[in-house]
Amino acid sequence: MFSKKSILSHTFNIGVCTMLSRLFGIVRESLTVRYLGAGILNDAFVTAFKIPNGLRKIFAEGAMSAALIPSLTSCIAQNKRSASNGLMSLSFLVFEGFVVLLCILAIAYAKPLIHFIAPGFSKEGIDITVQCLTIVMPFIFFVSSSALLAGALQSVGQFFIPALAPVLLNIVFIITLLICLYFKLPVTALCWGILIAGALQFIMHVIWYIRLQFGFGNITREDFHTLRTVLVRFLLCLPSVSLMELSLFVDTSFASYLKPGTITLINLANRFVGIPLGVFAIAFATVLLPHFSRVVQHAPKRLSFYLLEGAKLVFFVSLPIMLLMWYFAENIFETLFLSGTRFTYAHVQEASHILQTFLLGLFFFSFNKVILNVYYAIHVAWVPALISTIAALVNVLLDWLFLDYLQSVGLALATTISAVVRTILLLAILHYFYKQRVYATRMCSFALGYSVQAIVLFIPFILLYRKLYMLATVYLHNSLSWFMLHSLGFWLWVGPLSIGYCLLLWYFQKKYFRHMYFL
Repeated sequence: MFSKKSILSHTFNIGVCTMLSRLFGIVRESLTVRYLGAGILNDAFVTAFKIPNGLRKIFAEGAMSAALIPSLTSCIAQNKRSASNGLMSLSFLVFEGFVVLLCILAIAYAKPLIHFIAPGFSKEGIDITVQCLTIVMPFIFFVSSSALLAGALQSVGQFFIPALAPVLLNIVFIITLLICLYFKLPVTALCWGILIAGALQFIMHVIWYIRLQFGFGNITREDFHTLRTVLVRFLLCLPSVSLMELSLFVDTSFASYLKPGTITLINLANRFVGIPLGVFAIAFATVLLPHFSRVVQHAPKRLSFYLLEGAKLVFFVSLPIMLLMWYFAENIFETLFLSGTRFTYAHVQEASHILQTFLLGLFFFSFNKVILNVYYAIHVAWVPALISTIAALVNVLLDWLFLDYLQSVGLALATTISAVVRTILLLAILHYFYKQRVYATRMCSFALGYSVQAIVLFIPFILLYRKLYMLATVYLHNSLSWFMLHSLGFWLWVGPLSIGYCLLLWYFQKKYFRHMYFL
């Protein structure tokens, strides 16, 4: 079920769905900027939506899956489908009961909560944020319920529906934005659209869950014992898998003291970092978790090998993406978001600098997803929790140090450095205390050789790009030149050019570097 071929196949399928979701997400963010601008109104909406959406990423893409999937996998491997049904029943009662309570408390104490998350907001900003939060907060109930069902689907190797769900969410989001723009509706209408999208996502998971002959069985004493293990693992996983979300909450708190629009710019930059993270890193890690759980049962010494090869693959994919996004950062925001006074050239430049700073940590953000799965596979959750807490404290300290001098870029740099610290600590403890080899020398040798290759091939890519840019400037008519160089037409020729660069890297890697297991 989880051979090398199937791992890549599942990763590709999830990645395709995630790519669709991220592309729709770009359209969504572009429409949101046109609808709300890059000021206090957008900051308020982003801050309100960040609360349930951040919890969604913790539940749907993180702690819940990491805690539940190993237990469900074990039940199914022992042909105990009835036990898994009982565990799902109890999990719904406990987890969703907690989520409902969380929603009630967040709505009842919305104003103090916003004061805590964004202490630098004006009274107007707080009032708008509270309005949005009271409507959109129940979104977390639907998506956390979907995450529970997705855990069951993933435990039997079904990854497509959980990966497709964000696509549905973004489609409904975009439709709502178009309606709001056309009829000039208030921001609260957008919040209602998000809530409907969450409900549709939940219904889709329920239908597929039943189709795969899962159910909700009688709860036994053994289910309580299993859930206790799951809960302990969940609480320990919580800070580990959600560090980036926690870091972004911290960044939001500090950013609320900066000029209006800063929170929006950090959110946009993070969205673009989330494209390679979601399309590849999270997809790859999602497939590896149940695979690692099986490896521990049959050949635990192989984990070190998979960790090395996972690191190689993550680096192989993330390096060219980092180079391309770094170089075209300003073009990204100019062509997609530049919009008169709502999103100015000053916004473009600041957002591009934030994105470039986040990109410095792309490999570490990505690889941390894989390392965490090794810990969860060997049933060690407290170590990642402790390390994640340390990394979060590093992030807070650096935010405080960088805020006055580097402003929004300093907040992004703090998040990036904390990810590097986290990677180093995770690997060190895995090696020294759990006797897993990390093959640092082999990985550094691979990274150095591949980096030289990527940079050498990047030079003719840049020369060709600049030559084509100059030709377009000279020979194209003014309006067509603007479309091809400063609007969406820019990606009609730069996109294929970038794909060509990546394919050239693939060719040289296949021809001269034949030591990558997953390729």
